[in-house]
Amino acid sequence: MQKIVIHVKDDKKINALISFLNEINFIDVEKEKHRKSISSRKGDFRKLFGIWRSREITLADIRKKAWR
Repeated sequence: MQKIVIHVKDDKKINALISFLNEINFIDVEKEKHRKSISSRKGDFRKLFGIWRSREITLADIRKKAWR
């Protein structure tokens, strides 16, 4: 069995496509939920500025804790 992935640009058309593919007897249709990747999230990078402001920590401390 071979597998193909189809990316549908218009969410309104996906049900029609799935119905059509289900009518073909040699095709099994598996619908996956849309997964958002972390990188696709919209966020304000500037909110991270200053998160270490009131902490006494050095780069050496961070490295030491990371390699435990």
